[in-house]
Amino acid sequence: MLVTGVVLAAGAGRRMGTPKGLLRRPAGTSWAAAAAGLLTAAGCDPVLVTVGARAADVRATLPPGVRAVEVPDWDRGPGAGVARALADPAVRAADAVLLQLVDLPHVDLEGVRSVLGFASRDALVRAVDGDRPGHPVLVGRDHVDAAAAACAGGSGLREFLAGADVQRVPVRGSDADADGPQDVP
Repeated sequence: MLVTGVVLAAGAGRRMGTPKGLLRRPAGTSWAAAAAGLLTAAGCDPVLVTVGARAADVRATLPPGVRAVEVPDWDRGPGAGVARALADPAVRAADAVLLQLVDLPHVDLEGVRSVLGFASRDALVRAVDGDRPGHPVLVGRDHVDAAAAACAGGSGLREFLAGADVQRVPVRGSDADADGPQDVP
């Protein structure tokens, strides 16, 4: 099963004061590189990172083998990065795509692997923490076109993934995004 991993890191991080992909983990790794490493370790291949605000700076932090996807219209909203990622040839060639936000520092390898365990061409899977929706999200190849259409207006996949046919998988910290400096672990 070929699963392309995508880290969504194109935003400006206005509440944070900088693009979140540029924040650093205690060991010095950027959040974008750390999230890409997490998806790689979980078995995604290839791994892509969306870049928009300060794209060159975020791109410079990425490890070898991780490819940046340019999102020139990143300021339209979260759906812009999702739409660009879903149109990428690596996603189109895969059986499924795993989407992960760059700003979820508490999602671990076990959580990502638990979502990946449902990978199939017809998968629609969303991580949840309690009853709160989160990430990662897994979209099988059969649903990529519908997912792309759902986020074409700039909104993300929240409504698309709210249906009863979406498998919900418990993942600790999957909804605990770091929005401001007070949220950085």
